Amino acid sequence: MQLRWTHDLSVGVEEIDSQHKELFKMINNLDAAIKNGKPQKEIVRLIGFLDDYVVEHFGTEERYMTAHDYADYPYHKKKHEWFIEEFYGIKSKLESAAPSVEVIGLSNNLLITWFSNHIRTTDKSLGSFLASRL
Repeated sequence: MQLRWTHDLSVGVEEIDSQHKELFKMINNLDAAIKNGKPQKEIVRLIGFLDDYVVEHFGTEERYMTAHDYADYPYHKKKHEWFIEEFYGIKSKLESAAPSVEVIGLSNNLLITWFSNHIRTTDKSLGSFLASRL
């Protein structure tokens, strides 16, 4: 399953939307590399980039939240922290061996399902809040 950017995913903040689009692209690249049996080196390279980019992206969102006194900041930040913890578990498995069916399922669930749901709910709420502030 590939992530597809659609207008309904926009949170209305260009910087955040651009980062979401880049995350979708990298998640799709990683998913394709895993499913197509690309060399382990390519999978590790993609997951490393995704690791760095997720941290950067969450930092961007959290800067917006703190700069504008977003009341749901603690809740939103906990969602980010949970994701990072789960992501590191999957990253470790992907870096240490060829992806198993279990790891592919975990990766898809976290990277594809979680991100699209997170954007549609938690990030959209942030976007609505920021629309009144920016």
